Amino acid sequence: MTPRCTVLVCGDVARRDDGAAIAAIARLAPFQRSGVRVRVVGQLQPDDLIEALADGRCVVVDAVRGVQPGRVVEVPLGALSGSDGPQPASSHALPVRAAIGLAEALGADVGRAAFVGIGGSAFDLGFGLSPVVEETLERAAAAIDRAIHETEAA
Repeated sequence: MTPRCTVLVCGDVARRDDGAAIAAIARLAPFQRSGVRVRVVGQLQPDDLIEALADGRCVVVDAVRGVQPGRVVEVPLGALSGSDGPQPASSHALPVRAAIGLAEALGADVGRAAFVGIGGSAFDLGFGLSPVVEETLERAAAAIDRAIHETEAA
């Protein structure tokens, strides 16, 4: 069965707030994940986007820098390919802009993808989210659920 939406979750729980996306996706109730394929990818690669978008719609979730810690941002994925806006904080083999651009050049329709970012403040080695990020996980989960449903409607 083809999933109605794929959620690509980026991050590393061993780098404090970089694990925010992983913690947020765990807050979704089973009924919210029904028909949704969730893949924890750690680092976003063009192949992840190409595969996810070949199956339908996609939501990418990651911790971000450049926004207030604890703030949840929701933007079209293509908005990350520009120089303005939130920048994913997870370490990526390719910069996220390059991964998106390469996936698009290879035929992925990034217009069918959304991005949910969670502003973080601590990305050093260690376990456990900062208190401000921990407090925002329910809002982040709601934003992920909203993005799943908005990509279905598009």
